[in-house]
Amino acid sequence: MRLTSPVKVLSLAGNTLQPEQTGSEAPVEALSIALPASRIQVRSVSKVEGTVPLPEAEVVVSGGRGLKGPEHWGILEELAKALGATTACSRPVADAGWRPHHEHVGQTGIAIRPNLYIAAGISGAIQHLAGVNSSKTIVVINKDPEAPFFKAADYGVVGDLFEVLPRLTAAVKKFKENRG
Repeated sequence: MRLTSPVKVLSLAGNTLQPEQTGSEAPVEALSIALPASRIQVRSVSKVEGTVPLPEAEVVVSGGRGLKGPEHWGILEELAKALGATTACSRPVADAGWRPHHEHVGQTGIAIRPNLYIAAGISGAIQHLAGVNSSKTIVVINKDPEAPFFKAADYGVVGDLFEVLPRLTAAVKKFKENRG
C-alpha cells in the first residue's frame, strides 16, 4: 500500500508486527514545523502503575468465574509474576467487582494480541474470544472438557485450576532457577 495524501497517519496495535533487522539505514531529516497554540488543556492523567498495560503485554494470564471469588486471585497473580505477565479477567469477573474494569478483555473490554494468553477458569464465550483471538498462542485451563474455549485453544488442560496453576507456577519458577 502506498500513502499519497499530503497528511499521512499510520496506527498499529501493539504486538501486530515483530521487529525485523534489515541491515539498511533510514535517512534522518530534521523537521521544523510551526504549530498554532493548542486549545486542548490536559487537567489530569491517570495511569495504571506497576504492570505493562494490557494492549502492550506480550504475556497475559487471565482468570474467570472458575476462580470462585476475588480471594483466590492470588494463585493467578503468582503465575503472572513468575512469567513476567500482565493479569486480565473476563467480563463477569470485572462486573462482579473481583477485578478492576481496566483488566477486562473481550468484545466489550480491551482487545489484546499477546504472544501468550493463558485463560484459567474462563468458559470462552464468543464475546471473550473476540477480544483475545489475535493472541499468537492460547492456553486454556478449565475443568469442563466441553468449555467452548478449548475449540480456540492451541493448548488445553482439562483440570482443576486450583491444582493446575500452583503446579504450573512451581514449574516455571524451577525452570527459571535452572536457567540461572
